[in-house]
Amino acid sequence: MEEALAVPGADLRLFGKPEAYERRRMGVALAWGGDIEDARSRAREAAGKVRPIKG
Repeated sequence: MEEALAVPGADLRLFGKPEAYERRRMGVALAWGGDIEDARSRAREAAGKVRPIKG
């Protein structure tokens, strides 16, 4: 998550669901930019840096 939050203009919203399983959305990456494509690119970059951990 630290790497994702280091993306300029990006933020994460995690949903706090009690169970995770394959393809379940556990959060979203939000981003701001100079235009829509810039914001989308930053959000994709941030989302791509989030990795699940097994507990």
